[in-house]
Amino acid sequence: MSEANSHSNVSSHKRLTNLRVVALCLCLAAALIAANLVYSALTGHSDALTGSAGELLYVASFSGFADEWNLYEGQQSARIADDQLELSVSAPQTATWSAARPQFADFDVSVQTVASDGPLDNAFGLVFHIRNDEQADCDMPAVLLCGLEDLLPLAGAAIRQGLDLKHSTEYYAFLISSDGYYSLWRTKAGLSKLLSAWIPSPDVRQGIGEENTIRVIAEGPRYQFYVNGAPHALCLPDDAGAASTFAAGECVDGSMQDSYLAGASAVGRLGLIAQSTASGGGGVVVGFDNMIVFSPSANNGKEARL
Repeated sequence: MSEANSHSNVSSHKRLTNLRVVALCLCLAAALIAANLVYSALTGHSDALTGSAGELLYVASFSGFADEWNLYEGQQSARIADDQLELSVSAPQTATWSAARPQFADFDVSVQTVASDGPLDNAFGLVFHIRNDEQADCDMPAVLLCGLEDLLPLAGAAIRQGLDLKHSTEYYAFLISSDGYYSLWRTKAGLSKLLSAWIPSPDVRQGIGEENTIRVIAEGPRYQFYVNGAPHALCLPDDAGAASTFAAGECVDGSMQDSYLAGASAVGRLGLIAQSTASGGGGVVVGFDNMIVFSPSANNGKEARL
């Protein structure tokens, strides 16, 4: 065989090998994109439930459809017991909560609550507009990685694991206590902020075993709060960055407002929460029943739905 033919054969073999490598890479890329599209479809967030004014959107009586809620066992537990969602908190100064699967933008939600065990110094209520930060602005350390995560969630998850980046959860919580107080909180990026301080209310039925109905209405960025059918005003500081302080029957360096106005409208899940305090200690057990969600109506402030 001549030297020219030998070089030609080698070149042809290299080209064939390169074509095979390119074809293999294209197949792998196509398979990766397909896998990520399936992953996105399976794990993507559903659209928010909406309806006309006053329309029933969701009901949870906890006598069925338990798979729609986060349930777990342990020192902090969320379980279905006696046709109720029961949240238990064994440790002091600890919270546990469970969220339903559907998402909501505007809503009018009510739930019946009974603290069945533990100290009077407790906290329990509704959590709302729950969302993980993958639903918000990307927190990856480069714009390119943000785009990659949007296109290829599996690849994004691998990058997060490699860089030790974890998604956090943000939500609002409207709480009451068995010794007759109520408050509003917001948790974001792992930090909780007291938006409206603990305020005593004659409308909160005090004592273990007493039933209270808690209600929250969200319309756009505005939230309103009710306990046992009565509207409850918030102590909002004049400086939005300052802490809410309520003392001696007055809102210190702030004013009482009939609603809370967030910076923007939100979409997220609804849930239920129970919490122990540092002073009260653990052993908090709270049952929740008959959670009903309506689309807000023009007269929704007049009375609770339940």
